[in-house]
Amino acid sequence: MPKHTLAALCCVAAPSVSPVSAVSSVSPVPTAGVASVAARAALALTLASLMAACADPTPGGPQLKIAQQQKLVPPANETLPLSLRAESQEVLQDVLSAVGDEVWNCRRSGGTLQWTSAGAEATLVDQARKSVGTVMPNRMFSAYDGSYVIGRVTADETVTPGALPWQRMAARFNAGERMGDGRFARTTSVQRVLTSGGLPPNPVCNQEGVSLFVPYSATYLFYRASDPAAVVPAPEPPLNAASATQ
Repeated sequence: MPKHTLAALCCVAAPSVSPVSAVSSVSPVPTAGVASVAARAALALTLASLMAACADPTPGGPQLKIAQQQKLVPPANETLPLSLRAESQEVLQDVLSAVGDEVWNCRRSGGTLQWTSAGAEATLVDQARKSVGTVMPNRMFSAYDGSYVIGRVTADETVTPGALPWQRMAARFNAGERMGDGRFARTTSVQRVLTSGGLPPNPVCNQEGVSLFVPYSATYLFYRASDPAAVVPAPEPPLNAASATQ
């Protein structure tokens, strides 16, 4: 049955008709006995099948969030706030969806305890709904092919109320499984857009040292230089706490 026809039937029949009530309200069949019972049973089975088709089970948890995220079309670079836009010499390389958690640590700031972001832990999914890598704390994007890029935030803007800010990150290091190879090997910058969730319910915390994981989703746009020869692989930086915050 065509989907539009089924949808129309669902809207009319599904909310108010049940197989049992339908059987009891059927007009009497002229042929008595077995034929009448068989006709009513067939009608009941038909209605039951229709309502089963009307039930549209949706994926749950991360699968649902990924499906929702991939229906969103990322904004064009020229429509973003100026501070978030890619450079004129960059071209869009990849568009990936992320679903995971923003990690917050309770730390002392002056005389108060506040939630401080430690970064994200999320799965990166491509347009074919295939998992291709991960987002890690300290703005590290790691692909399953062995390549990765580490970003440094150059700008952020609160675009979606109640959600993580949109960001632009410049690549401070990128690497491939072999020099120049891999999904993220020549990434020059990353934009985080279309964010949802990720913020703690209250900026103030009450127990120093504890961590909070807040679910979030976002779209990441990865850019590379329009002239690949202009990207020179950098030496690998030390991944200690001091360097991670730069």
